[in-house]
Amino acid sequence: MVEFEQKATARGTVVHWAKDSEEARKIIFSILERREVKRIIKSKVMTSEEVHLNDHLEKAGYHVLENDLGEYIQQLRNEPPYHFVAPCMHLSMKEISDLFEEKLKTAPTDDPEELTMIARRFLRQTYLTADAGITGANFLIAETGMISITENEGNARLTGALPKTMISLVGIEKVLPKMSDLALFLPMLATAGTGQPITCYNTAYAGPRQPGEIDGPEEWHIVLLDNHRTALLADPEQRDALHCIRCGACLNVCPIFKNIGGISYGTTYQGPIGSVITPHLRGLQDWKHLSGSSSLCGACTATCPVKIDLHHHLLQNRRNAVREKPDALEGLAWRLFAKSINKPVVYQIGTKLAKLAQPFHRLISATPLDPMRAWTKTRTAPAMAPQSFKDWWKARHLPRHPTRPTSQTSPTRPPHAPARSKRSIEATNSRELILARIEEALSDTHPQPFEATAAQKRAVLPAVHDLVPQFAANAEFLRAEFHACADEAAAKAKLAELAAKHGWKKIALHRGTLTQAVAPALPTLDATDGYDRFELEACDAGITECDALIAQTGSVFLTARSGGGRALSVLPEHHVVLARRDQLLPDLPAGYELIQQRYGAQWPSLTTLITGPSRTGDIERIIILGAHGPKKLTIILW
Repeated sequence: MVEFEQKATARGTVVHWAKDSEEARKIIFSILERREVKRIIKSKVMTSEEVHLNDHLEKAGYHVLENDLGEYIQQLRNEPPYHFVAPCMHLSMKEISDLFEEKLKTAPTDDPEELTMIARRFLRQTYLTADAGITGANFLIAETGMISITENEGNARLTGALPKTMISLVGIEKVLPKMSDLALFLPMLATAGTGQPITCYNTAYAGPRQPGEIDGPEEWHIVLLDNHRTALLADPEQRDALHCIRCGACLNVCPIFKNIGGISYGTTYQGPIGSVITPHLRGLQDWKHLSGSSSLCGACTATCPVKIDLHHHLLQNRRNAVREKPDALEGLAWRLFAKSINKPVVYQIGTKLAKLAQPFHRLISATPLDPMRAWTKTRTAPAMAPQSFKDWWKARHLPRHPTRPTSQTSPTRPPHAPARSKRSIEATNSRELILARIEEALSDTHPQPFEATAAQKRAVLPAVHDLVPQFAANAEFLRAEFHACADEAAAKAKLAELAAKHGWKKIALHRGTLTQAVAPALPTLDATDGYDRFELEACDAGITECDALIAQTGSVFLTARSGGGRALSVLPEHHVVLARRDQLLPDLPAGYELIQQRYGAQWPSLTTLITGPSRTGDIERIIILGAHGPKKLTIILW
């Protein structure tokens, strides 16, 4: 964390430390007030949901607009997100069409892509007029002082490109040691979360606009949020929950989440991981019921890409809640249950009496006299089966088995770490307090510096052997258009052909060796020394160079320098990338190695990995054109 702060600050980023939700909000409000902000756009920010930022901003009179398609739909419905990755996955296409008809006064449609275009038309202008953009982050990179944001639509890229002020609210657990670690974690996040080899846009930000750059925010503030994360770090039994990368895989396999949905949890983080961490973040006694809402099937643990022991942590939360505040009546009930379940005669008599009493239970159901009121005040008590399993088993007339196990083993109980005495922490500010809490939390262990091996990074995705055919196959699979030309003259002819085919009236580009060599003879916005954002948005195509092409994923690697700034590759409707054959690399580790060798400590303020045109799966999980970034991506190689 200290290394991250030093590297980020050295590049002009302002780093703030917030010990809790209230302080995080105060920091953000002070920035907005000083910068005289009125209009705010927000990409997907789970931490802002955690600190209830939108509610406080709107009460203070700010105009706040969510620009992720799913979050925007949920904002129109005045509902929290339903799922980490797909915030409105519970809604049908018709419900979204009806919502747009009611709120945006548009015509009804059953075409999912038309729905995204409706959102695009309404949201595009907000980027051009917003005073501030608020983002989260998937990872913090200590080595470079960067944050990494993963997305499919391009809304976060626009949020970090156009407003004059950028604020990123990030949990302190997101830190990774090295830039090259992204070669492991980005494919892992995409594969576990959505089944993609890699998401459409993976962008690393390294400061506000740097000298010589044409766009990006004048100020960038990163707010590092503790909010009880250090308390979870101090629990050696459950601290691995902080490894969570918010992929949502545990939600996708959880039978409870599938049946009740994300909004039912009533908290920011849903599903198994939410049931584990929410009691730590918001109070064990107030949120202990989440850990009881589990079948303990273990599917969440089995699917977790970072190997969090989720279903055992649910058991540990249950145990800790009882130990912290025992309930005498509940304890008596469990003791009576234990005695009756271990005495067949008592159990059989109790079962028969329960059947007899069941008709009379309806008379007191959900009233203060009902012993099951905690359940029946919102649900109907399930009816008892007319025949017990034991009776059914007997009726099968199978031979009895006379033998019994000769040995008995006690049930496995989750281990419980002994409580440690806490020393008093003296600190004069939140930074000192959080760092002291981290040091105290890790005083019982000696964490080893993590660095993913080259083999680990290359094992996430299939190996590459034939670069051009594999790049072409991967790019075209993700709806990018790829042309391998014989030479510069053929590339120039291909670009002219594209201009005629798509009816380009005006293009935007930056001055570079390749762009100047093959640019078509059309009215041109030269964005090398700056641009008007409204004029750039009106251009039919943005033509850029790049640093590398990645055959393994069909991706384009570009920076604010090679790509002509932050907005040229994302604001026009068609992005055209020009590259030479010697820029084609086999895999992601090779790409990150090249970027580090090329720039060293002089990182551009933006490094982005582009894989296909903008896309979204927010509407009924159908993969369609996204609501924000370029509608088309074309790569020309020679």
